Amino acid sequence: MKRIFWAIVVSLFLFTGMAAAFYDGHIYINGIVNSVSSDNITISRHTYKIDPKCRVVVQYRERGSFHERPSRLSEVNTGDSVTAKNVGNILYEIMIEGWKR
Repeated sequence: MKRIFWAIVVSLFLFTGMAAAFYDGHIYINGIVNSVSSDNITISRHTYKIDPKCRVVVQYRERGSFHERPSRLSEVNTGDSVTAKNVGNILYEIMIEGWKR
């Protein structure tokens, strides 16, 4: 009985450790762009650093469904509504919500 108990305890520790290893700690932020430069962006009065390999896409609506197309950082303008993937105050993905224009 002790063996089964310890096998279950060890399995639970391994499972929770593996689950924590796959979590990268990112959050998504939504807001309006106040300013943008080549390495920083201010979204709703909070400034974030932009990763050099940041993925930028435009979300648009066509016939009732949402689609994405690749874009560039130069297409992000002041006043745009965006959703951004943030990990430790660094943005790795910016989605321009073109359907809100």
